Amino acid sequence: MCRCVLLCRGSVVLCAAFLIGCLGAVRASAFDGAGLVSYYGYDDCIELRNEKVRVVLCPGAGGRVLEYSLEGTNVLSLSPDGAGWTAGSGDKRPLLDAGRFDIGPEKVINRGQVLWSGEWRGEVTGDRAARMTSQFDPESGVRLIRDFYLHETDSQLRCTQTIVNESQKPVSVCHWGRTFAVGGGVVVVPRSSRGRFPNGYVMYEGANSIQLKPEDAKVVVSKDSVIVTGSPEHEKLGFGSHAGWLAYLAPTNQMLVKRFPTYPDRPYNEVAGLTVSVWYPEKDRVELEPIGPAEDLKPGQRAAFTEQWWLLPHALPENRGEVDYQDIRKIVSRRTTPAGQEPGTIISPEVHSDRKVTFRFSGGDSKSVNVRLNHKATPLKRDADGIWKITTKPLTPGIYEYVFEVDGVQVTDPRNRWTKKWFVCQSLFEVPTDASSEEQLLTEHLSVPHGVVHRHLYASGTTGGQRAAMVYTPPGYDADAPEPYPVMVLCHGFGDDETAWTDVGRANLILDNLITAGQISPLVVVMPNGHPLPPEERTWSEDYNSKNSEMLVDDIVDDLLPLVASEYHITDDPQRKAITGLSMGGGHSIMMAMTRPKEFAWVGAFSAAAPAGDFAKEHPEWISASSDGSEPRRLFWIACGIDDFLLERNRDFVRQLASNQISHTYVETEGNHSWGVWREYLPTLLQLLFR
Repeated sequence: MCRCVLLCRGSVVLCAAFLIGCLGAVRASAFDGAGLVSYYGYDDCIELRNEKVRVVLCPGAGGRVLEYSLEGTNVLSLSPDGAGWTAGSGDKRPLLDAGRFDIGPEKVINRGQVLWSGEWRGEVTGDRAARMTSQFDPESGVRLIRDFYLHETDSQLRCTQTIVNESQKPVSVCHWGRTFAVGGGVVVVPRSSRGRFPNGYVMYEGANSIQLKPEDAKVVVSKDSVIVTGSPEHEKLGFGSHAGWLAYLAPTNQMLVKRFPTYPDRPYNEVAGLTVSVWYPEKDRVELEPIGPAEDLKPGQRAAFTEQWWLLPHALPENRGEVDYQDIRKIVSRRTTPAGQEPGTIISPEVHSDRKVTFRFSGGDSKSVNVRLNHKATPLKRDADGIWKITTKPLTPGIYEYVFEVDGVQVTDPRNRWTKKWFVCQSLFEVPTDASSEEQLLTEHLSVPHGVVHRHLYASGTTGGQRAAMVYTPPGYDADAPEPYPVMVLCHGFGDDETAWTDVGRANLILDNLITAGQISPLVVVMPNGHPLPPEERTWSEDYNSKNSEMLVDDIVDDLLPLVASEYHITDDPQRKAITGLSMGGGHSIMMAMTRPKEFAWVGAFSAAAPAGDFAKEHPEWISASSDGSEPRRLFWIACGIDDFLLERNRDFVRQLASNQISHTYVETEGNHSWGVWREYLPTLLQLLFR
């Protein structure tokens, strides 16, 4: 009896999430403060809510925020003419206002209608959290992904837009935060010491003229701020502020605050190098637009920009000139905080565009907090808000494991959902390649066709109980292909489970990228659970390792592979079957070669828990099969890092192989007993198989 659960193309995701848009709606959300609603003529909007705040997201036309309301009052401008409008409806496109985002720079980037007004895919991803994803836009060469998270108790809405270059050419783009609020209010933009404009702002006079020293009766300039009290003579203003926030005092008696990062040392590719723009297209609405720096993206690369919004009660004075910047600044400082410092929404780890990483921990009364990264403990410092934090030097692209040491006790990062779980728990993060990199990592989620990762629960005759395994099928898997697919069994290490190679090793992404590049042929990969004996028995069983290994070999051959063969189009030819694994799993693949020498022609072992005894005496059947040629083995590939604690054990095993004239390939590399080494070994071995 088999139960197969399809999780996701290319990666494993939580089954509690749901999709709308092109995949259709489901009845209810499994998350708090998130659900589907009909709104503004659309049946598939996503609602995020807490006790006082409501956010409505619309995948139907351009991935907009239709409502951002506090106690029932929406601060966003929403024209009744656009209700329910979709591209292709035949009707003239109305003003698409409300909470928009876009990409720039102006007059340079070509933006297709799929970004501006096309249908997006919506997905609830967590409590008060959602994602909207655009179609690929051939005009600009990018796809946009927008992630939203509403705070549990206050009005903070975090909005992250990710730009993904899915074209075959480099693109240079930037983030535009084009939010249309109800008109008639006052805009407050702080000046910063690094501002470049003499009057604190510039004014666009028509399509092709920018006034660098403008003067306007509706714009009040001081040494600290620029305050726009109403519609100026010319409708668009630009700012070079690096204060990282702006405020809008709306006629709804609300203050809309936006916080956003700025990068004084990076180029901004708008004509005037703006960090903020304010536009008054009509009197009933105003556009508030943070602008991101230039992102030069090679094919497959991506860049993200995060805005944080707050909506606070604040009366708009009848005399707009009475707005006091210092009062506004104090409110913003007291009621809002930059990303990573706000209570309840601490971001950790935060990977910056320069490959530096900031760790944060809300330690309460803790006396000391360290982060243990790359086997080295580094102390965090507590800031004025009580948050422990530290920023690293730039890190080499790749996947990293870490833990916090809080008063001497190791804990995973409570703000990070990506963990290496089971016996040894660690938090993980990824530093992607940057725009200057010639090649991207095989472990990155690139813009390529993706395979499917399945999870199976099956009854094992070997163990007499229920077992679990993961099965990867390649992109374009065809159950009716003329030739069955080759198969690899991929084993994990001690203390992990069947999810380790996908969750931590990124095996599915490595396979996707190698297959797409034509460096390996499509294959099916089976990832068993390596503990048919409960690992707790190790504490009282003197021979747990050998018993567990022997039982796993029997389970793979007698239970798991027959099940996989019944469900998938795989070969039974040993010449097209491989087995490998890391650490304990490397020992399992060696045990398979010893006790079932005719099952797999291709055997690998990474940093293996290799047999320590005289295997010629314990497994004479393997020696005879190797000497008389009845063993079909084509490759026996063994690799270990020179700093690995199992190095001498592997060297001893290799010496026995040589003395018994068993053909093998042995490789020593830099590195220790860690995933960073094994993620390199896997693609190396894959490219040697089935040749």
